[in-house]
Amino acid sequence: MAAAEAAEATAAEQLEVDKEEDAKAEREMKAALAAKGYDLVDMGSDSDSDGIGLMPGRIQALDPDRAREKGKKAFQAGKYDKAILCWQGGLKSILSSLCSGPEALKDMNLSELDLTLNLNIAMAYMKKEEFEMADRAVDKALARREALPDHLITKALYRKASVQRSMHRLEECISTLKDLLSVEEGNKAALQMMQEVDREWKMQCRQQKKNLKKLFDKLGDEDREASAKLKAEREEELRRRSGVVWKADQDIDSGAFEREEVECSDGKDWGLSLTRTLLWAMEEFAVEGHLCLPEGDSHAAFWFIGASSPCELRLLQPQTLLTRLPKVRHLEVALIGFLGELTPENEREPDPKADDLPLGCKSAPLPDDPDTRVTLRVIKGTLQDAVATELKVSDTPEEEAAENPDEPPMLPTPQPKVPPTMAIIAHPQLHRYFSDFYPAIAWLVENNVPTVIVGPSDPDPSWKQDEVLLKAFGCDVVLPKRLNPYPMCLPNNPKVRKCNHIIGFRGGKIIPKDKVTRTKIDLLAKDYNVADDLYIRQSAKT
Repeated sequence: MAAAEAAEATAAEQLEVDKEEDAKAEREMKAALAAKGYDLVDMGSDSDSDGIGLMPGRIQALDPDRAREKGKKAFQAGKYDKAILCWQGGLKSILSSLCSGPEALKDMNLSELDLTLNLNIAMAYMKKEEFEMADRAVDKALARREALPDHLITKALYRKASVQRSMHRLEECISTLKDLLSVEEGNKAALQMMQEVDREWKMQCRQQKKNLKKLFDKLGDEDREASAKLKAEREEELRRRSGVVWKADQDIDSGAFEREEVECSDGKDWGLSLTRTLLWAMEEFAVEGHLCLPEGDSHAAFWFIGASSPCELRLLQPQTLLTRLPKVRHLEVALIGFLGELTPENEREPDPKADDLPLGCKSAPLPDDPDTRVTLRVIKGTLQDAVATELKVSDTPEEEAAENPDEPPMLPTPQPKVPPTMAIIAHPQLHRYFSDFYPAIAWLVENNVPTVIVGPSDPDPSWKQDEVLLKAFGCDVVLPKRLNPYPMCLPNNPKVRKCNHIIGFRGGKIIPKDKVTRTKIDLLAKDYNVADDLYIRQSAKT
């Protein structure tokens, strides 16, 4: 019993081995036939009872003429797989005949039948929309091109062009049609197809260009979006490091303003506008890589140069500055100037309230925060005078008694912060006050002080002069002219604005005054139509 079971198991194993060997032999046979140009097809529902296709995986050889006729009937009936198999059977017979000897290779009838059957196979594959197989069949038809007459070469090339057109290989199709027309120059069908394909090719090229443009635009948009995102993230980090902390419910988002997503403030509160302008300038310096207030520094000093009693500086709000500079424990403000202004006749008119100014230094803690104090220095004179006297760092600070005996004594006079955190020049009119501002700007450049020029009213073209002259001075302009989100607006006409823009510089290489004078005159005369009296005054001085 056990021996019988063992014998059955052995027989089953041998059967599996035989099946595998048969399958391997069939695969090798298919590969060999395919290498010779014969493709096996699955008859599927196209099979009938005439004996064709009853041998799975094998092609039945048929007389070429009979194969052509049987394939034609199957093709007309829509049985494309059967038609292909019939025509392949005819090709198999032709292959056998060609192998019979050299004489068969010279038989033109066999060559023509070989081409016809291959072209028919190509047409059947086109009907099945198997264009790659159709292209292979046409190439087989042209394999013996040198042995074919011109009219058959023309026929094969036309079929090849049709296949290529169906596959949208229009450039290859045009090349094939040119080959055809070199064989038969006036072929009407080829000329007609050439015109049609040429139009399609041009349309395809235009469409490809449009698609590429859309693709590159999309990639460009993605790159720009990524770049903008990185830029926004970098600027946000730099704004954070500037030390300025805005009030979300009161102030403007600086990034949104730069992207033109929000409007500027209404500018009705001039003191608040001026104060926030200074803070925004600090932030802009930081965005450009110039920190005015290094991290960890709790002493901030702002020097206002060229101040005058009528100027809006009297509206400055130290408390607002401190609430937006939370890490600052000592805020120092120095107002330097009060030397009068030039009249339209270029005569100096003294500051009308200079004698009534509370000159000197006052320093006191905030009432609600004794650890934070504000120091105010009012200095009549030039910046050079100030740094030589009131702003000179001394070894032993003096104490100052309170003016009112009933008040607590003032704190000891604090040492000035030299150089300051930032210097501010408001409405400088550099083209008119050139001689006044040159020494101050030279000192600021040499001491690498972040300095902001707060522009005049809008409309007013003088900002063009200011930026050009600052560069002529040798200033490194790191903040080119930019709109201020916190202008001062007239209540009855918000379009008229003071402090409409800022320009910022830090460091540089100051140019000697005599060279700047000549440069200033040349620049202004060339670009800004300076009045003739400027030349007269400069000529008189020289």
